[in-house]
Amino acid sequence: MPDISVLNSSEKPKVLPYDPLNPEFLANPYTNYARLREQAAVHRTDAGVAVMRYKEVNQVLRDPRFGHGNGLGAQDAKVPSPEGPKDALMFMDPPNHTRLRALVNRAFTVRVVQRLRPIIEELAVELLTAAREKHGDGPLDLSAEFCRPLGVRSVNRLVGVPEEYTERCIGYGRDGGRGLDPGFTLTPEAEQQRLKVRDGVMEITLEMIQDRRAHPREDLVSDLIRVEEAGDRLNEIEILTTVANLFLAGWAAPQALLGLASVALLQHPEQRAYYTAHPEHAERSVEELVRYDSTVQLVERMALEDTEVNGVKVKAGEEAYLLFGSANRDPRAYENPDTLDLTRVGPRNVGFGHGIHYCVAAPVAKMITEVGLNVLLTRFAPELTVPQPPTNGAITQRSYAEIPVALTAGP
Repeated sequence: MPDISVLNSSEKPKVLPYDPLNPEFLANPYTNYARLREQAAVHRTDAGVAVMRYKEVNQVLRDPRFGHGNGLGAQDAKVPSPEGPKDALMFMDPPNHTRLRALVNRAFTVRVVQRLRPIIEELAVELLTAAREKHGDGPLDLSAEFCRPLGVRSVNRLVGVPEEYTERCIGYGRDGGRGLDPGFTLTPEAEQQRLKVRDGVMEITLEMIQDRRAHPREDLVSDLIRVEEAGDRLNEIEILTTVANLFLAGWAAPQALLGLASVALLQHPEQRAYYTAHPEHAERSVEELVRYDSTVQLVERMALEDTEVNGVKVKAGEEAYLLFGSANRDPRAYENPDTLDLTRVGPRNVGFGHGIHYCVAAPVAKMITEVGLNVLLTRFAPELTVPQPPTNGAITQRSYAEIPVALTAGP
């Protein structure tokens, strides 16, 4: 594993083949991705390799010789617990991951997710109606008044978070935007903010688990406490870290994806018209929106043994940085990849990963995006008031810091 102290040195080693903090890159990373992707499928860096193309990204995601191990990504993502920092579900390797994911999947069923659909629609109408009444035809921030609260309130209803925590959770979803970024890219202030968010999430999670043990309900926390397979159950720390993992992913990913998808459709009127005219294809349309502008841009894996990717040797302990945003625009996988085309039929995008670590919160994020877009575009008439909204500055999870729009019509 690379020495973190070296990575934090003033020499600024080349960890990625581009400058991820460059404002121009953050505004539009895809031009840089295209240049690097055509140069090579895999780029050697001081910390390991950066994987740019669709085929190779998928190969690494499926390859058991790559995992999280004790790599930088796993170290940066540990969550606090009464027993000290622990790995979240998405940063575990088999066999622990296999056992825990099997139990979580028994609680996180399609039925559980689908019962959220009418709740999302009700919340979306409520939020946009309130925004319209407050601002009239004037500009408003769609991210602050719609995307963030819809994502957080929907996930909270699924999991069972008390209403009094809503504003805190919205703040955690906003402030945790760089929570998955490599630690060596964060300022001391950003690192403290990340720890503050995780401590706050753990405080809410502990209180909820204690309450649901005494008073079970029809929510995901109660389901995780009850779930059992062949006599095996989640222990206290596993429930704690799993719920915290769901919060940290669930509060950030849906609002980010909904914001990116909204802007993409507002920038492409013909695709916006297709989305509203073909609700029967909404699920496919959301998949294309995920591919076109991925909220998860980068993930890390560590080589668990000496191996190679497309002929580039990777030593045990070195990092593989998988560029999801680049893979989803790879012309070897998609025809005209820089074009948003909601009628596209092609290979599955890697916007939420692939294989055993496919994001457990992805179905919720996609449903929130689908329902949120339906309400936004069919009951209101949003228009961007700036050509390109500013991003949140995150390297791993791309999102818009604000989305200035005008709602020029009511329900």
